[in-house]
Amino acid sequence: MLISVLGNLGSGKTLFLAYLSTKFKRKVYSNFKLNIENYVQLKVINLLNLPNNIDVFIDEGYTWLESRVSSKVLNRYLSYILLQSRKRTINIYITAQLFSTVDIRFRHQSDILVLCNKIKNGFQYKILNIKNGKYKNFIFSLSKAKEYFDVYDTYEIVEPYQKEQMEFSLLQSDTKMLFAKSKSIAIKIMDDLKRITHNNVKLTLLKNGFDKNYEPYVYMYLKEKEQKEKKKK
Repeated sequence: MLISVLGNLGSGKTLFLAYLSTKFKRKVYSNFKLNIENYVQLKVINLLNLPNNIDVFIDEGYTWLESRVSSKVLNRYLSYILLQSRKRTINIYITAQLFSTVDIRFRHQSDILVLCNKIKNGFQYKILNIKNGKYKNFIFSLSKAKEYFDVYDTYEIVEPYQKEQMEFSLLQSDTKMLFAKSKSIAIKIMDDLKRITHNNVKLTLLKNGFDKNYEPYVYMYLKEKEQKEKKKK
């Protein structure tokens, strides 16, 4: 089942998920930290081996399911999981400020819509079951909401899963910044390199979570550094 939780910044979307997480007995796979015993960190790679009978939280859904890149492998794979979710008893919860930023396949397959709104003395939630048309409305007072503030960090930033690739693409328009970034990456990974080869640099970049496209620039910096050190000797 897919539950789409929608609302502006500060409207209580993540609060709603945090509240739900305290009511679940199943494991909760989430891309933001939850201070509950059954929390499991959700990374993109985890999607390959998700178990059955779980709940999945994807906060800021556009970071994983951007509508403008709906042909991406991640979008297609999540679509597959969604289609299998009923058989596998997986519930998927996605939050978004703008529903249009989420892949159209997920917008059309939502079973439940939760509209969040910040009101004077708390948070209002309007819940619509798309399948049967039933509607619920409830309000979280500020005092009630505060009971769940320790369950999550409202200031935690959910990064786009392809942040490194996007950053590399942007840096290509500024050679000076690109080389500065490549130098900083090279310094961070150099201790992991026994030999400076193209393949070793590429593998070490991947191992440390950096985009492999930095490889020629990192390799060049490390080779130049190596040659300078040899001349000193």
